[in-house]
Amino acid sequence: MSQYTLLTGDIVSFDNNQVTPIKADGEIKTNRFGESLFIPHSAKTAVELGKLDDNLFNLNKLMRSGYADPCPATRVLIETKDPLPDIDGLLIKRRFSIIDFCSAEIEKQHTKAVLDTLLELEHVQQIQLDEVMQLQPPVQLSAK
Repeated sequence: MSQYTLLTGDIVSFDNNQVTPIKADGEIKTNRFGESLFIPHSAKTAVELGKLDDNLFNLNKLMRSGYADPCPATRVLIETKDPLPDIDGLLIKRRFSIIDFCSAEIEKQHTKAVLDTLLELEHVQQIQLDEVMQLQPPVQLSAK
């Protein structure tokens, strides 16, 4: 059974499409694709307002993207019109010049504090899960 630390700091386990809250307070849902979501009560309003994409809590997507603990960070896309301030636990990877997004990593040990700070910033429009995985380096074949 895999364990996941969500951006709210809630911790759940997930295996065979079964969600088990460990240190979590929220609601288990299934989307139209049959994927399991755990929406923490502390994030419900932000999800309903569209500030947090519900894929941040989609355990099937978190699993496929390799975000199970002990993965130290969750990669996100942040829609923001202005640059973000320095926030302990938030590492900005890239600011896109064509669109108002930046890619970032949120360290799991700081998830709740980082999320709370981002949600307080008026210029942050939305936070989404970055599902793009890093490609593994090519395997070296030995010459015979």
